[in-house]
Amino acid sequence: MLDTRARQRAGGMAVAVLFGALSGLAGCAGGSSADPARAMDTSGALAPPADASAALRMARATRRAGDLAAAISIYRTLVANASAPAALKVEYGDTLLESGAPDDAIDIYSQVGATSPARVDALLGITRAWLDLGEPAKALDSADAARRLAPADGRVLVDRGVALDTLKRHAEAQQSYRAVLATAPREVSARNNLALSLALTGQFDEAVALMAPLVRSSAATPKIRGNMAVIYALKGDADNAATMSKVDLDDGATRDNLAFLAAVRDPGD
Repeated sequence: MLDTRARQRAGGMAVAVLFGALSGLAGCAGGSSADPARAMDTSGALAPPADASAALRMARATRRAGDLAAAISIYRTLVANASAPAALKVEYGDTLLESGAPDDAIDIYSQVGATSPARVDALLGITRAWLDLGEPAKALDSADAARRLAPADGRVLVDRGVALDTLKRHAEAQQSYRAVLATAPREVSARNNLALSLALTGQFDEAVALMAPLVRSSAATPKIRGNMAVIYALKGDADNAATMSKVDLDDGATRDNLAFLAAVRDPGD
C-alpha cells in the first residue's frame, strides 16, 4: 500500500500518462527508394519548388508520409514570406508539434494575430504544446482564450477538458466533455477522454460503457484498446486489462503496463 504522499505522486504520474499529450506523434513511413521528383539542394535538404502552391503540396505530402524534417524545411521557407497566410503558419506549427518541438511550435502559433480567422486553431495548437511541455495551467489559459472565441467548438472543449483533467479538476473536465457529447454523442475524442476521466474518479461502470462501442468498432485503434485496458486496470480488473492489452502488445509490455497501473491505482479516489 502506498503512503499518502506516494499515492499523490503516483496519481500525478497517472494523470500525466493518460492526459499529458494530445498530439500523438505520427509513425514514420516505411523506407522506400528515392523519389526522382523530389529535388535536393546541395546541402542534401529537400528543395521546395519555386511555385508556392506546388511547395505547399509537397510540404503536405511529405508530412503525410511521415517525413517531418523535410516538411518543416519547406514550411519554414513558405512562412518566411511576409504575406504568408495565418492558416499556413498553423500548419507549420502543427508539423513542429508533431515532430516533438513544442517550444518552436508555440513561437509560430503566437505569430497568428488576435483577429485572424485562424486564431482559434493557433490557440488550440498552443494548448497542446503546453500540455506536451507539462504545463497544464498554461494550457488551460490558452484553451479558455479559444473558448471565448469559439464557445461551442468541440475541439476546444475537449482540449480544455484534457487540461482540467491534468490539473486534477476532473468534475469540470467531465462537464466539458459532456458538452461536446450533448450535440455530438459519437465524437470519439470526447467519449475517450470522458471515459478516462471517469475512471480516474472511480466511476468505472460508466467509463467502460462509454468505451465499449469504440472498442467494438471496426475503426478501433490500438490507442482506444489501450485506454480500455487502462480503465480496466484502474478498476482493478487485471484479467480484462491483460486481455485487452494483449491485442496489441507482447506479454512483456503488457506486464510492464499493468505493473505501472497497479502502482498508481488508488482505491480511495
